Amino acid sequence: MGENPDKKRMVHYDLLRILAAFSVVMLHSAAQFWYTLPVTGREWRIADGYDALSRFGVPVFVMLSGALFLDRERQVDLRRLFRHNILRLLTVFCLWSALYGLYDSRNFDWGAAGVKEVVKEMIYGRYHLWFLPMIIGIYLLLPVLHAWVARAGEWELRYFLWLFFLFQILRTTAKALIGSEPFQYVIGLGEIEMVCGYLGYFVLGYYIAHVGIGPRCRRGLYLSVLPAAVCNVVLGSVLSERAGRPLGEIYDSFGLFTFLIVTALFEFFTRTVSRISWGPAAGRLIRELSMATLGVYVMHVGMIEALQGRGIHSMLLPNWLGIPLLAVGVYLICSLLAMVLRRIPVIGRYIC
Repeated sequence: MGENPDKKRMVHYDLLRILAAFSVVMLHSAAQFWYTLPVTGREWRIADGYDALSRFGVPVFVMLSGALFLDRERQVDLRRLFRHNILRLLTVFCLWSALYGLYDSRNFDWGAAGVKEVVKEMIYGRYHLWFLPMIIGIYLLLPVLHAWVARAGEWELRYFLWLFFLFQILRTTAKALIGSEPFQYVIGLGEIEMVCGYLGYFVLGYYIAHVGIGPRCRRGLYLSVLPAAVCNVVLGSVLSERAGRPLGEIYDSFGLFTFLIVTALFEFFTRTVSRISWGPAAGRLIRELSMATLGVYVMHVGMIEALQGRGIHSMLLPNWLGIPLLAVGVYLICSLLAMVLRRIPVIGRYIC
């Protein structure tokens, strides 16, 4: 999850990684009854508000990877990249997809036809695991990306990031706001594969960490955070009520307002939180929690489902309180489990 490729720890990025992992848990805690509650009800608006404010996690993970792996001072070691990063993430993905699938098929008939269904469930795994093959795909491109970044001038990086902003961020936002079919068709023609995806966040993470943005832009970003958060919450509710069903496109990872929040957050941790000095005990705790974030990511959905099966869910209390309490509980349990599982000799690092 934006893992540091060498042993030197940057505590501010460890803290940001922890915050991003918690935001993902909060997002899925808020979404627990998001599809079933009426969109005109107060409880749905509360859940949607938490959802809208918790969308920064995955982009932040990708930006952390870009900041660390694209550093011009580091060489790309292909053997280490494949063995330490790609193989590990691929193993984690296959393992947890299989475990989720086996759990879902525990009551299947294991006859000839049933085996095929079990295998299908193991392949499908769980919806949140999509992140792992996505980041593996970016890591496969890393030798090419690193070589480009090492030779690119500042204007070339900015050019790429402007393409990402125009053809992904603004295009996604326009699609969410304007629902007419002709417009959806026309705006869909503007998709450019290499700049319309998480690769843009990957390069943006490098740019903020190693090139930097000017003070005027920084102030503008910081001032945009509160209005952007309000727009995510309000527009998410308004657009869903208008459609009569839950819609989350406006605050998705590539929505304009989420983009502003993500960029400001990454800038703040890079420029400001990095100046804070941490004592040895705090540093060790932060490092432990940071190293547990992959385990938190793969396990938290299963933990939410397991607790719900035992009557513990976000609606057990008024959901303005139940959602954050569930998120905190799930995050802590999964962090502790990840810390234990990682310490299993030899195979621990391939579990989470």
